[in-house]
Amino acid sequence: MKQIPGRILAHFRMPGGSTRTRIIELVVFACLLPLGGLMMFAEDPTGLQAGFPWVMAGALLFAARYGSLWGVACAVMTGVFINLPMFAGAQTGTQLVTLSLGTLVMSLVVGDAASAWRKRSRQSEAENQYLRHRLKEFSTDYHVLKVSHGQLEEHMAGQRLSLREALQRLKPVLSSGDDGLQAGSELMAVFSQFCSIQVAGLYAMTSDNRIDPRPVAIHGDMFDLPVFDPILRTAIKAHELVSIKLESLDEKHHENSLLAVVPLVDTNGRMHGVLAIKDMHFMAFQQQNLNILALLGNYVGDMLTRSKGTATSRTDWFMAELDIALRFAQSHNTESVLMSFKFGTEASSIEVASYVSTSIRSLDASWMTVAEDGSTVLCLLMPLMNREQGDAFLARIDNAVKENFKVSFDSLIQGRQIKCIQQHDDRSLCMEFLGKHIGMATLEAEMTPSKNASDLQGKHSDVA
Repeated sequence: MKQIPGRILAHFRMPGGSTRTRIIELVVFACLLPLGGLMMFAEDPTGLQAGFPWVMAGALLFAARYGSLWGVACAVMTGVFINLPMFAGAQTGTQLVTLSLGTLVMSLVVGDAASAWRKRSRQSEAENQYLRHRLKEFSTDYHVLKVSHGQLEEHMAGQRLSLREALQRLKPVLSSGDDGLQAGSELMAVFSQFCSIQVAGLYAMTSDNRIDPRPVAIHGDMFDLPVFDPILRTAIKAHELVSIKLESLDEKHHENSLLAVVPLVDTNGRMHGVLAIKDMHFMAFQQQNLNILALLGNYVGDMLTRSKGTATSRTDWFMAELDIALRFAQSHNTESVLMSFKFGTEASSIEVASYVSTSIRSLDASWMTVAEDGSTVLCLLMPLMNREQGDAFLARIDNAVKENFKVSFDSLIQGRQIKCIQQHDDRSLCMEFLGKHIGMATLEAEMTPSKNASDLQGKHSDVA
């Protein structure tokens, strides 16, 4: 019973202004509008004799703007007001009562339709915001891969590692401590090797707009950081790469200042540090190489975000994605699908499980673990997908397994379960769902190192 007043008050918290403003508008629409009609059209103040009862337009507009409950309140006030004795001379009482009831019903219908449309609009906006954020991450990963392959083709003879391989090797180093930026020498090695940097320093941020002048790592004969350098201040403010012009490089105007500053910023706009460059090869100071530096700054920023806290394993990334899906479900009523498949211990079953874990969208997340009885369990999380789409995915997987392994998918699994994450679900329900296949004791043991994963802001690019 305590929830009923809260649900009723929720209808009054529609977008559009404060409660005081709406009350003033309510009085205007419900009372002043009919009163104005009475003053201007004394013989037909409600518009009934003209064939269009315009006096009901105020309640309908109020319902469309603020929802059905506010619209009904306006319709009731309008109905009471037009049934006062001052309106009795123009229309009969039966006509006014009928008009009042009709206005009440129409306000309820219009308000309900407007509320449903606003809810769908907010849900679509939340989904688009989530997808835009993920698209930005995927674009960064794609351009890193493209640059890596281009450099691999150009320097195959003398290059030991591609850019992608170097960045992949950085991940465990960044995740080995609480502050991934402390692995500054490894980061500096990547920048110097692939971007031809000769003299530079890597510096951490102490706050959003303040930098620690003590270097985390340096390359070459780097001088003390000029904290008031305009290039450095502009880069910190704009969260973008800033460099001097090529003409200034020719005239050696940068000898006592920085050549370029590369912010290490993630896709959420959080800055972890900056790479302050004093000198680099003349032929490397080109727009293409500066673009690569900016791209690496964004990519490393995302890697540093993922390395914060205790998120050091695949389990952490899966649980972080699960927390994001639950948060969107609770705030915007978006649907996601959570699946788990329990395989046997045969080598063929594990091979099929690995195949299925990679046969998903980049948006999705997968996690393979071992249950209490030693069997392999594959967990899949598919954001922004409903139950019907999840069943269609299972049908595609079954066909793909038959085509590639000449065996039915159902014959390799000991059990399967699927759950549609909805607004009322929370993490404990999802853990209980996964524990049916993994075992609660094993699941709790897996979760012990990552109990703070729900606070993680970064998201994966390699989980799926």
